[in-house]
Amino acid sequence: MLKLIGVVGDSIAHGFYDAEDLGWVARLGRLILQTQAGEFMFNNMAQSGDNIADAYARAVAEVGSRHFDLILVNVGINDLRRRKNSELQLDFSEGARIMYWQKLLGFLCSTGAKIVVADLLPVVEEKYTEDASLMRYNTDVERYNEIIRDVCAMYHVPFFARNAVWKQRDLPALYQDATHPNARGHQIIAEEMFEFLQAQNLI
Repeated sequence: MLKLIGVVGDSIAHGFYDAEDLGWVARLGRLILQTQAGEFMFNNMAQSGDNIADAYARAVAEVGSRHFDLILVNVGINDLRRRKNSELQLDFSEGARIMYWQKLLGFLCSTGAKIVVADLLPVVEEKYTEDASLMRYNTDVERYNEIIRDVCAMYHVPFFARNAVWKQRDLPALYQDATHPNARGHQIIAEEMFEFLQAQNLI
């Protein structure tokens, strides 16, 4: 019987700025099917612009109507916008983000699917132009990853931590802009996710 893999996420999971119009999700699917042809189907529910509240609402609407065996979650970068050089509060307070992550993982775990959450990759702050009014900062990304990791631990959900490794890479060569990977970046994400899922015995 075919197993269904779903993805909840934002524009990065949707595949923005992959010149081959694949994104890491389709690239991951290709890697899986190369070794396990005919065993999996895929449903990418990621939507550009989604924040954690949007992801929760979308999951309730879409995941609840299907039977998923595995759900990959990669969302959150849209929760971290600040005005340039500002200490103003983020769009979502820390308490609100924790609440929505708990709601999201609580709901997903209730479906019986296996869940994997990937952390947020670093942003390339120097790629924001002088005209940029809104920015994202790596200090916020790293703190948010700690929050997501702790919520995952509460629900016994595997947390795929990649940020530290990615910080050591030549990010401008792997990103189209400050936050979105290019085709090469998407391919690396797919390969790393493939290896992680294999190590977790999920594929």
